[in-house]
Amino acid sequence: MRDRSRGPVSVPLTWTVLVTAALLATAACGTAAEAAPPTGAPTNAATSASITQPHSSCAGFSLSLVSDRGGRPSPVAAAEWFAGHGGVAGVPQSGWRKVGQDEGGVIVGSGDLRLHVIRGSDGTWQVDSGSWC
Repeated sequence: MRDRSRGPVSVPLTWTVLVTAALLATAACGTAAEAAPPTGAPTNAATSASITQPHSSCAGFSLSLVSDRGGRPSPVAAAEWFAGHGGVAGVPQSGWRKVGQDEGGVIVGSGDLRLHVIRGSDGTWQVDSGSWC
């Protein structure tokens, strides 16, 4: 039995994202028929956490960010960090470049993966969603 006098257990953010993504992937099985937002549509990072399949050849994810501060200095740097620490399998480590933007942020790509990156209140960048097509 754990000694509760030491306070709450701290769980690293990477594990939290990984477990959340795994649970969402399991929960999303059989829900591909649900309506998905249009490709490139901005997401509300403060409230979204889902995995979608807009059509049979694409798959995507969105993250619920804990904070809009403490990201990386550029959208490409945010994608590179996410590749190593985001907890989503199959994210390329290199080859990232800006491929577009929308009213909510910047889209960076590497191979067939596109990541949507938003700018936080402190001017740093964080990945909030992505899709493979």
